[in-house]
Order: sequence, then structure tokens, then C-alpha cells
Amino acid sequence: MTMFWRSSTGWIKVRRSILHAVLAAWGIATVAEAQELEPRSYMNIPIDQQFLIVGVGHNTGEVSPSPTAPVDDVKLDINLLALAYARSFDLMGKSAKFDVQTFRTCYEGSGLVLGNRERVDRCEWGDARLRLSWNLVGAPALSLEDFRRLYKPGFTLGASLQVEAPIGDYKSERLINAGTNRWMLRPGLGMSYQWGAWYADVSLDVKLFQDNGNYLGDRIKQDPIYQAQFHVVRYFSKGIWLAFNSNFYRGGESFKQGEPLLDELENSRLGLAASFPLGKHHSLKFNVSRGVVTRIGSDFDAVSLSYQYRF
Repeated sequence: MTMFWRSSTGWIKVRRSILHAVLAAWGIATVAEAQELEPRSYMNIPIDQQFLIVGVGHNTGEVSPSPTAPVDDVKLDINLLALAYARSFDLMGKSAKFDVQTFRTCYEGSGLVLGNRERVDRCEWGDARLRLSWNLVGAPALSLEDFRRLYKPGFTLGASLQVEAPIGDYKSERLINAGTNRWMLRPGLGMSYQWGAWYADVSLDVKLFQDNGNYLGDRIKQDPIYQAQFHVVRYFSKGIWLAFNSNFYRGGESFKQGEPLLDELENSRLGLAASFPLGKHHSLKFNVSRGVVTRIGSDFDAVSLSYQYRF
């Protein structure tokens, strides 16, 4: 059976394209939202440090589309290659950090579209993200030597602003793209406290989206996504640490020509992260997480491994 979908540019055959659209809306994009379990984001670190990070990740699971989507039994596998650079510096006497990141994603999935099994398979570059983090309280700007001698861990309070630039792969005639064709702003606040070998932090942020003005000839609007993260970290000898991570995020309903698509998110995840030093300048970090509440969106098991080099 073949269906046709009406856009401002005419009628488009979309039995397979419906699946592409669902995987785009609730697959790739939601994986990016869901996997943001970031422990120690607001801790104080020495200034004038540079970091290069290369990571790989695998996500597998199901997608829970909105009631308006004519698909069922959607399964998706996503493999990611992430690249990032970060630098710490002095900002008005406090510790600050700038980082930039991008990723390449390969996704493969299938689902029932009007009772027929359809598949998608593609690799693309995603958008770039730039972030400034600034610890406002409890984080004096100290060199590495002074940090080791003088800094006493305790309470910190910080703020951040992340910008996502639409430079990833995007073609307006495609229903699925790794790029988003829109800007995103993500302001956030976070606080942390360290006592002895234990560290805990909590952060709140909101993602604000520009409209995508060219999605098959239509304008797509998306509501903000609100997120809270909670982390508890245990430090061990020789620079090893283990973190318990959780988040909750809500919002993000999309609208096409003013009509809601009934895809508002209200989900949460749990995860573990561990870091192991490999000498003075090298370290490995391992992450695992899974969805624990998924109303709409992706219900993925995720695993990733990243290598960090400190200049």
C-alpha cells in the first residue's frame, strides 16, 4: 500500500518516507537529548589546560512515536564518532572553560509502516556545538601548580551557555538528516559540592530552538526542552573515579503549520561512568546508560568509550 503526504510543494509518496521522518524526529534527535549525562561539568579545574577528546558510542533500542505517526515496532541502531576540544582559562578571576564538539553518526533501523517492514541506513555529520562554562562561586582561577598546593574542594556554583550551529549534513528534500538546519541555545546553571572522596552535582538547563524554515517546504517549530541532571561521584586512588548519573527532560513538542504533532517528551535516564588514567596526560572514560521512563521518544541502551589527551 502506498500513501501520499501533502507539503507546500505538492504530493510526495511517503510509505518509506514516513519511517524516515519518525526515525529523524524521535531517533537521532532524541538520542542527542537523552544521552547528555555529564558528571563533573561544574567542578573547578586548573586554568591554561587543553584537552582533546575522541569518543565512540553505540545506541540501540526502540522508538516510541507520537499517536499521530502511522508506524509501529520501530527499532534503531546508532553508531557515533565524537570529536571535541576544550580549554580552561581565567575569566575575571574565576575558572572558565570553552569547548567545541561535533560528531559523525551512522544509523540503521526498521519499522512497520502500514503493516510493511521498511529500513533506513545512512552515515552523516551532525551539527557543531560550542559552549562556555564559567564557575562563579568557589572556583578561583589557579595554575596547575597552585591548584595542587592551594585549592580546597568544596561548594561551586556556575553557569554555561551552549550554542549549536547548523553546519551538519542537511538536505531540505530529505525527511531524515543528521543536521538540524536551525540554531539552538542552551543556557544552564549548576552547583556541586565535594567532601573527601565524594562529589555531587545538580544542573538545570533549557534548550531553545530556532524554527527550521525549510523542511520539505514547511516551517517546523519546536518548544523548549527543559532538563535536570543529578550526579554522584566516588573518587579512588590513582585518579580513578566512578559516577552514578541520572536526568529528566521534558518539553520539545513540534508544530507544523501551527498544528501540534503530539510528540512532547517526558523521559528520564540512568547511567554509570568511570574514568581511568593512562599516565600523566592520557585517560579513558567509559559510559553506560539506559532509559527508565519513556513516554514519547527513544528508549535506548547506550554505551560509549572516549579517550582524552591533556596538553
